[in-house]
Amino acid sequence: MNVNIMLSNLKPHLWEMMADMVRFVAGALEECGVAVKIGTSQLDAGALNLFFDRFYIEPTFPNQMKIGHVKYGMVCTEVISPEGVWNYGAERDDPGTLSAFILAIKNAEFVWCLFDESFEFCHSINPNTAVLPFGYLKKMEALRAIPTNEKDIDFLMCGFPCDRRKRLVGEISDAGYEVYYPEMSVPVYLRDSLMERSKINLSLQKTERHNIVSVTRICHSIINKVPVLLEYSGPSNVYTDLCLTAGVGEIAKKARECITQVNLPEVAEKNYQKLKSELPMDLLMTEVLNATCGEFVI
Repeated sequence: MNVNIMLSNLKPHLWEMMADMVRFVAGALEECGVAVKIGTSQLDAGALNLFFDRFYIEPTFPNQMKIGHVKYGMVCTEVISPEGVWNYGAERDDPGTLSAFILAIKNAEFVWCLFDESFEFCHSINPNTAVLPFGYLKKMEALRAIPTNEKDIDFLMCGFPCDRRKRLVGEISDAGYEVYYPEMSVPVYLRDSLMERSKINLSLQKTERHNIVSVTRICHSIINKVPVLLEYSGPSNVYTDLCLTAGVGEIAKKARECITQVNLPEVAEKNYQKLKSELPMDLLMTEVLNATCGEFVI
């Protein structure tokens, strides 16, 4: 089986933001014996072409592929409610956002959802839908191990810039801690270098309307033994159990507790071993391939 991962449907500034998702999926496929190519605009009629998210640039392209008998699959990277509300309405996107996504997944050979919450809606449009959990992937284990007492950054926050994250980072900084927040999308090599120097990786919600567990950020951080402080108010799951958590309004207080009361190396090692033993991504990907791609072996 050959998979051709395409990024041409995304705006170029998103290529870097999606880098970890692409690396997780590509790496897991390769561990399952699948040949993987990654590119931008070269469709491969002899492979399964794989797209992430939705078609920003050419919303009608899925129809063109269908007419041309080009096989493709979709990875749903967003939270979509059963009613079809994108990110539970938190992003307040244009209605065309969902329409373009529906067209894309309707014509796809399969859909892989990165969030459980999105399964019901996607499955209602395309029955060949499965949840693709992220987990331990050795290929993502790439950061240097630096002793905690030699790290010069207490807290790191990378991700989409917004005023709320800036305010929360400021609260932690005002408490006397060294916090690094680039306030822009940064290349993976720079993010990784910052993570190596950081005691704790922050996962902060973009708005008060969000309550998302950032699976990609959490798995990458845990694999590289950097503890995660997750701002989250909701039921626990396998990913929140790998994090230090703080409810809305509690982040500065919890940050102080993490630095002063938590044995961070011990937490990092425990969660690394838990992820590695309980969620090996090659097995997770094998299950998804068997469920959705059995008849598309090329």
